[in-house]
Amino acid sequence: MLKKIFGNKEQVYINKLEAQLKELLLENDSITARLEAKEEITRKAVSQKQVVEEELNSANKKIETFGFELSKLRQKETNELNFRNVSNISRQAMNRYLFQISSIKAMENSLITVYLKSGESLLDLQNTNELLDSLGPKNISFIDKIGSSTGIVVFYDTNQMIQEAVIPFLPLESSSWKLENSFDTVPFQNLLEKEVNLLILLIHAGESFIGITCSPDSFISHQIVRSSVKGKHTKGGWSQRRFEKLRDEDIQHHLEKVSSALLSIIKESSMEIDFIVASGDSRLVFESLKCFNYPLIERNLDVSVDKNNVNKILKDIWSSKRYEM
Repeated sequence: MLKKIFGNKEQVYINKLEAQLKELLLENDSITARLEAKEEITRKAVSQKQVVEEELNSANKKIETFGFELSKLRQKETNELNFRNVSNISRQAMNRYLFQISSIKAMENSLITVYLKSGESLLDLQNTNELLDSLGPKNISFIDKIGSSTGIVVFYDTNQMIQEAVIPFLPLESSSWKLENSFDTVPFQNLLEKEVNLLILLIHAGESFIGITCSPDSFISHQIVRSSVKGKHTKGGWSQRRFEKLRDEDIQHHLEKVSSALLSIIKESSMEIDFIVASGDSRLVFESLKCFNYPLIERNLDVSVDKNNVNKILKDIWSSKRYEM
């Protein structure tokens, strides 16, 4: 009798343990399934990260390729303008140039003079039908494609003996055109005789030039600002992004040094600045000058920042550019 009673309790206990074991096995299977699912998600995430990095590297290469192709197309377009003769004319030489241009006389009204302010085109002038007909589509396209932040002056003989376009070193104040028996050089001559104080900024990542001048003879003061800036990184992935972040920090530090030097050189000169003449990286120019409210002349000066190039910088600043159409 007692064996029968205790034997039933033992079976009940065994059944209970088997039920608990079954539950634990099911829970273990569930945990194992979840773990395998997480491992699969992790594996896919790692794989996806590699795919994204490869796509990013591919995109960066495409950007570099497209940039190079765009540069070639722009160069090709520039070459197709057929600039037969491009030269810089110093302020002193420009006086002689204008004297010779003004001495030319025609037997009839066949000499066209055009003054175009920066940002304006031939179509912005008044009564342009005769002007546009005389210049023709090729010369109109030529003039439109000459980029200038100071404007363009055109001396054009309808008999095609004189075909000149000149970018002045200072901005033109108004736009006009004339068809007479002589060229009108008076506005350009007035520009040459104008007394101005120029603040010069040539800025690149890591090296910049700052100067103040009021004549082609010398700088009143000038300074070269240099900083350590990392070169461009060509590898992809996280390494490149971290490197570019450090490079951006270096460039920002350089911009702060340039801005400080600008404030100092302006304060020390005690001069009223008429124009800032800036060249170099356009983004860095904007960042450096965003706190300054002076009229800006953007120039493309082909001169490196070096103490041995100071005279060349000065000469180029006061020079105009002449194109033979």
